[in-house]
Amino acid sequence: MTRTAYFVGPWDLHRDLACIPPRAEDGTVVLVESVGKSRALPYHRQKLVLVRSAMHHFARELRDDGFDVEVVRARSYVAGIRKHVERVDADEVVALMPREWGIHRSFVAARDGGDEGELGVPMELLDDGGAGGHFLLPRDGFADWAEGRKQLRMQHFYSHMRKRTGWLVDGAGKPEGGKWSYDTDNRKPPGDARPPRPPRHEPDDLTRDIMTEVADWEGYWGELDGFGWAVTREQALADLDDFFAHRAEGFGPYQDAMIGREPFMWHTLISTSLNLGLLHPAEVCERIVAAYRAGDMPLASAEGLLRQILGWREYIRGVYWHRMPELRDANALGGKRRLPQLYWDETVTDMRCLKQSVRAVREHGYAHHIQRLMVLGNFALLCGVEPLELSHWFWAGFVDAFEWVQLPNVHGMAMFANTDFTTKPYAASGNYIHKMSDYCGECAYRVKKKHGDEACPFNHLFWHFMTEHRERLAHNPRLGMLYRTWDKMKADDRDAILATSAAFLQALPEAEHDWSFHDDQG
Repeated sequence: MTRTAYFVGPWDLHRDLACIPPRAEDGTVVLVESVGKSRALPYHRQKLVLVRSAMHHFARELRDDGFDVEVVRARSYVAGIRKHVERVDADEVVALMPREWGIHRSFVAARDGGDEGELGVPMELLDDGGAGGHFLLPRDGFADWAEGRKQLRMQHFYSHMRKRTGWLVDGAGKPEGGKWSYDTDNRKPPGDARPPRPPRHEPDDLTRDIMTEVADWEGYWGELDGFGWAVTREQALADLDDFFAHRAEGFGPYQDAMIGREPFMWHTLISTSLNLGLLHPAEVCERIVAAYRAGDMPLASAEGLLRQILGWREYIRGVYWHRMPELRDANALGGKRRLPQLYWDETVTDMRCLKQSVRAVREHGYAHHIQRLMVLGNFALLCGVEPLELSHWFWAGFVDAFEWVQLPNVHGMAMFANTDFTTKPYAASGNYIHKMSDYCGECAYRVKKKHGDEACPFNHLFWHFMTEHRERLAHNPRLGMLYRTWDKMKADDRDAILATSAAFLQALPEAEHDWSFHDDQG
């Protein structure tokens, strides 16, 4: 009989995936703690705990059900699989295609590196999308959709996916309510609204042991106190239930809002569980549709969340594989600045929006999508930071970040380094942050001022950015009015704005560290 070894990656933690043997007697299971991967970036400590704890909990669950499971610590995933193959004398290896470019390449090399590959036995790599995969769409499904298109716009892909699945689509193939997107209905400022308390899971003995171990590791970032992320499927399902019970109704209106010391707002907090495999996107989408049909979730909220999972998440994954590896080097605006030190230490800035957002990342490994895009990303964009600098920080600092999701988001949306995603940069002045948050009221800077020591840096940086890239952006009809506004300003005011910006950028401390970043390790 053929003895099959099934590799389960840290992102494969779901019993319905094709990399899990159907029965205990069908093969052995190996999970790998890759030392190279854990040392590739200065990861947030909560991220290290989350991934390791979820892996070990999943391994324990399989063992309790009678599976032969081994967790191997090795220099790389391939090296760990090879150790397991040798131990159990396996005849073949079955795995899903890894989600990240570098790991996928190492698996392909191991599979194709000779008659039997680096592993010494044949290796079958199964599609990570479609039946038995993490994603709803097979990899070639996105390639088929993208073929012949000059631009890969998400809204077109999203309507394609809605029609494909039938979710929130009527019998005539039209969108529920008559519109594909209700985004304009989901931009309500916070006002006096306050979100409910987020769910938190008290670490068990296994997680606490891992926390103790990780606390002693040098060269990493972020706080461990308060760790409460879901590390099992049971906890992930509880988070999903909690969202629909307490935050689903407010999610839509306030999904873009920001409140000081409230990093979680009305968001689902299931991105970690989706990206580890504890939840499958199909079951989440079905819950969204069921909640809307039952009258428990307004259409604008239901559509907004469905768009994030069925649309944006699947789209980002598709663009990643369609544009790699050149996506890493994308830098359409030519940013060259190193990442400012404030991203690693929020105490060096008096900008309350940045201080609050970076503190949330340091304390929780998390900030919601508007903090990521319109505060953390917007500031780096306006300062001319090299896109890969910000990308590495997101990858290291966020508990839900893997390269496949953060690289397209950072390069395509936050930094306008790749123009597949949008027709203009997501650049904004302090007025946007003032409108969508309560940050500005207690800030050391004045959000209405454009120049001088008290001026909100987002204001003068915005105009500095717009003038610096005028030749590239002025032809964009969506930006013409902004340039007309600039041209109508008094010359003295324009000079003062640019002088304030130049002085601010010159004094902005850049990160000073000896960390190394290895995109393909592991």
